[in-house]
Order: sequence, then C-alpha cells, then structure tokens
Amino acid sequence: MGENLSVRKVLRYGAVFLIFAAAACFLVLRGTDMRTVWEALADTSIPFLIAGILLAEVFHLSEGINLRILLGSFGNPVTFWQGMKYAYIGFFFSSITPSSTGGQPAQLYAMKKDGIEIAHGTLALIGELASFQIAVCFMETMAMAAIIRGKVSPSGELLVLAVLGFLLNILFITGLLSVMFSRRLKDRLIRLLHGAITRLPVKNKKKWQEKLEEAFRDFQACADLIRRKPRVMAKALLVSICQVICWFSIPYMVCLAMGETAAYPQVFMLQTVLFMTTALLPFPGAAGISEYAFVRLFSDVFTKNPMAAATLVNRGISFYCLLAISGAMMGFLWKYKGARKMSKFV
Repeated sequence: MGENLSVRKVLRYGAVFLIFAAAACFLVLRGTDMRTVWEALADTSIPFLIAGILLAEVFHLSEGINLRILLGSFGNPVTFWQGMKYAYIGFFFSSITPSSTGGQPAQLYAMKKDGIEIAHGTLALIGELASFQIAVCFMETMAMAAIIRGKVSPSGELLVLAVLGFLLNILFITGLLSVMFSRRLKDRLIRLLHGAITRLPVKNKKKWQEKLEEAFRDFQACADLIRRKPRVMAKALLVSICQVICWFSIPYMVCLAMGETAAYPQVFMLQTVLFMTTALLPFPGAAGISEYAFVRLFSDVFTKNPMAAATLVNRGISFYCLLAISGAMMGFLWKYKGARKMSKFV
C-alpha cells in the first residue's frame, strides 16, 4: 500500500490504459458489420440502460459507505461526500494502473489531505478490500459449483484463468483466516509460500518475498480490526455483498435492454466467471481480457444481437461509464475539499 504515485507515473499509466482500451475496441469491432452494430445499439431500451448504470453506480456508493463506516469507527468522522470522494479516487486510479496498484496510494493521499492518519486510512482500505474479497468469494464458490455441475461451461484458457482466479481469492481468505486464528499456521503458510517463490522461474525473488511479507502484515492489521470491531466489519461485509450482486447483475440489464431472453441465475454466474478470469492479469482496467472473455462466455446468451454491440454496451456500462463518472466526480469533490460545502445536506 505504500507505493508512491507521481504525476509522471499517472500520465504514463493513463497512456498505457488508452492504448489497451483502443486495442480492445479494435479487436471487438474487427470483422463486424458496423451497420448491424449501430442498429442494435440504436434499438436498445433506454430505461434498462439507465437501470444498468444505476446498478453500476452502486459499486461506488458501496465503497464510499464502507470507507465512511470504517473511518468513523477509528474516530475519523467523514461526511458522505468525503467517503464518495475516496471511492471515486480509488476506482479511477485502480482502473488506469496495472494490477490496480494506484488506487490505494491515491486514496491514502486524499485522506491525508483531509487530516486522516495514514494508519487509520490504511486499516480502512484493508478492511474494505477484505469485505469485498470475501463477498466475491461467496459468488465465486457458487460459480465453481455451477462449473462442476455443468451449468456454466467456460472452456480452454478461460477455465484455467477462472480456476486460478478462484484459487487466488481462496489464498487471500486463507491468509487472512490463518492470521486471525493461528500464529503457527500463519508461520507455516509463510514458509511454504517462501519456498514456492524460490522455486518459481521469476526474477527478483527477494522482492516477491518482501511483497508476501507486506501482504501478511496487511492481513494481520485486518485480522486485528475484525477482532476489535466485528459488528463494523459485519456491516461492511453486508454492504459489499450488495455491491457485488448489483455489479454482477449489469449483464442481465444489458440482456433486457437488447431484447434478449436469458435466465438471471445463468447470466449472473457467467459474469462471476468473467470476473474470475481477470483476477490474475495485470492489464489496466482488465482492458482486452474482459472484452475477450465476455465474447467467449456470453455468445450463447446474446443471440438476437451482434456480440460486438452487446460487448460495447456491457463494458460501456460496467466499466467505462463508471470510469467517466469517477473521474468527473473525483475532480468535483476534490475541488470542494471533500465536499465540505455540501456536508450540511448530509
């Protein structure tokens, strides 16, 4: 969490993100009949599109609420709009930086500007991340059960990426629980992972081991937080579950907007699998892999419309619209110093 973000880094990451986004659009539209794509886009239902955007915005809203809850529990009362500012900043910088590395440093910088101690800000971000990962793990477990039962059938590299993404989240939860309940188990797990790193064909093995130890320090802080404030973390988890359900429901709204007939549980599970496939890849905003996985996974769902049109609408709502909103609101709320001028309305 301690990585610094300079203006030069932000500009470089932004340029890389735009290249990935442009490449993704090119690949989606390559070889398609643009006339049929535009016709499909023109025929989409505006009310369902608006409903999809509202579901997407729940993502920002939930993170803002959780950060406000967690910071308040540490004696840092923040307004609703300050919590939203941190949420918008986190989403924007996470989206344009590889592996989402820029979001938390930018959020900590904004919190420090508002007089919040770095330690409290770090704990709040760790707690928010843990609640989100645990909520996602619930959905991913159901998706894995659906894959095993043949209800959802990703193939080839998508199946491999989905399984690896699920295992990565399980590793996260295991690390957190090991720190919470057993120091001996934690030490064994660290030694096991240290040994695995030494056997991997990667450079800078010491750096990877340092990152591992830093991750376990974050786990320790989160575990302490859960022990001290179980009710607060329970509230955050409930908010995160609502956040994930709404976010993963966006493709169903896209189906309704484009006149497709699909069962909600199937679409929800497919979206969960899609999320799992992007967990390991360090592309900014998961640009490219998300579009590719969507085309592969949802080709049997969107039968009345060109897949290019469905991909553009879904990705436009679930990511690019959120990115535009976060950028605009981040600038607005930053200008008004955490929206203190608006705090009287909260």
